[in-house]
Amino acid sequence: MRQRFAFVLLLAAPLLYAHAAYSQSSGALAPPATAHAVPEITEAQKDRIRDSVRNAKVDHVAKLAIPLTVGAEVPRNLHFYPFPKEVAEIAPEYGSFFYVVAAEKIVVIDPLSYRIVAILPV
Repeated sequence: MRQRFAFVLLLAAPLLYAHAAYSQSSGALAPPATAHAVPEITEAQKDRIRDSVRNAKVDHVAKLAIPLTVGAEVPRNLHFYPFPKEVAEIAPEYGSFFYVVAAEKIVVIDPLSYRIVAILPV
């Protein structure tokens, strides 16, 4: 009898785990996953970052079909880029973030959570 119960429990465990994961992911009370917090930077730093991104030699213009707002999640298949090295010198706070240019804005993305953490004008 104990063996039968253990066998049934072993079979049901993946279903219970999947249900719990689904419940957590669809709950409205779950906080958004954020791996990093972005500190504020000065206008001068924003201007220098803008210049650095403009001078980057990559094709980084994207068309996003999502609202460009801080906290929005970007599609998982979006190809984004690390900031140029100069950005780490200008604003070390942005060293761990990536970016893409969309709708004439520099969209700063947390690569761990796929969330927009800042939006800078181009």
